[in-house]
Amino acid sequence: MSSSTRSSDALLDAAATLIAESGLDGLTLSAVAEHAGVSRATAYREFGDKDGLVAAVGRNEVGRMVAAAYEAIDLSAPVPEIARAATLFALRYLREHRAFQYVRVNEPAWLLTIAIPHGDSELNLVETVATVAEPLIAARADTGLALTPRQAGEVVVRTVLSHALIHGSGLTDEQVAETAARAISAGPGE
Repeated sequence: MSSSTRSSDALLDAAATLIAESGLDGLTLSAVAEHAGVSRATAYREFGDKDGLVAAVGRNEVGRMVAAAYEAIDLSAPVPEIARAATLFALRYLREHRAFQYVRVNEPAWLLTIAIPHGDSELNLVETVATVAEPLIAARADTGLALTPRQAGEVVVRTVLSHALIHGSGLTDEQVAETAARAISAGPGE
């Protein structure tokens, strides 16, 4: 692993830790660099500015969640079952993710900034996760989908985000997951 990669990893880990402790509003590249034990110049060279850092942290955390999901979910199951399991996994993962929870409770506008496309934003959570899911879904011959693989991935991501962002639903996680699976599935005879 190169020193640049080690620095980048240390900066991303430090940023996630600082976000979990005090959020994104006051996050600075200088504080992240100090927490990571690298120079401020290194942080600016790696990310350019705070927006670049936030986008990189978002992509990194999505990657970690997807990697954990791949280990936890039976990818040989029928696609609707994978959608159900992925929805349950993501809801639970996000509830336990300290940085996500801090921002959700204290700075929810940041989550909308990260989750949806706008202007020249570097990160669009819905697009990023749906793009990761698309090839997995498309590779399955037995998909039984009512939607394209891309649309199916998007439905699951949007379902998870809406339920992870707003607590107090009258639906259980299992009901949310079943609804997501039904939403993407072709009915009998279709």
